[in-house]
Amino acid sequence: MTREKIPTIFERFQIFMEDEMGPGKLITYGIASSSLFVALYRIRPFAKFKKPSDVPSHFLQSRVPLQGTVMRVEPSHGALLMVNHQPLLPFLNFNNNYLPVKISGVNITGNGISWLQCVVSGKHITFIPIVKEKEYLECIVAMSQKDQDSLKIGEELIKLGLGTIHEPWIKLKDKPIAYKKSLTSAQKWAARRRNGYWHFIKQPTVLWKVQMFLIDKMKMLLPIYIIYVTGLVILI
Repeated sequence: MTREKIPTIFERFQIFMEDEMGPGKLITYGIASSSLFVALYRIRPFAKFKKPSDVPSHFLQSRVPLQGTVMRVEPSHGALLMVNHQPLLPFLNFNNNYLPVKISGVNITGNGISWLQCVVSGKHITFIPIVKEKEYLECIVAMSQKDQDSLKIGEELIKLGLGTIHEPWIKLKDKPIAYKKSLTSAQKWAARRRNGYWHFIKQPTVLWKVQMFLIDKMKMLLPIYIIYVTGLVILI
């Protein structure tokens, strides 16, 4: 008689794991379920954030973009956007508590608050959390626009002279470098054009008046994109 082959330890383990009714499948399902729960916990698809402490710290570390609608603008702490946060997977929620969002790195003027109330209030925004304070969540904010690129709110406020760079913030090394550069560039543009705040800070020189005269004349003769590029060259 032929001696029956005794299965090895590896073969026994393989049979154990492939058994449809055995504990091997239960272990596999358990690991898969645990991974799903961990993933759900990290991305919080159903979570509706109503106060800064609701936002997990790893959202700030990973710069996770959030979305919502600006319900109103309050003048406290410079200017706060009261945002109705929209979870990744929305569900019915009748609570009217809104998440206070501060535009990061910008000192907003009184005219800037009025601009926010007219332009941004009631609009859908994307906001990336940077700093979590007790009273507000400091964020990079962009507003959706139909058939156009998103409007970067902080950069636009500074470019229009409706806000200035918050100097202590801009010097911190842990803040987003690209965002800081965009704010710096916008402020240089606003200062050169004497927009808003800068109109009262910097007295117009003869050279500046000549530059503005040339740019205004070009607006009557050249396409808009050529005016923009030429204006930059003249101002530099």
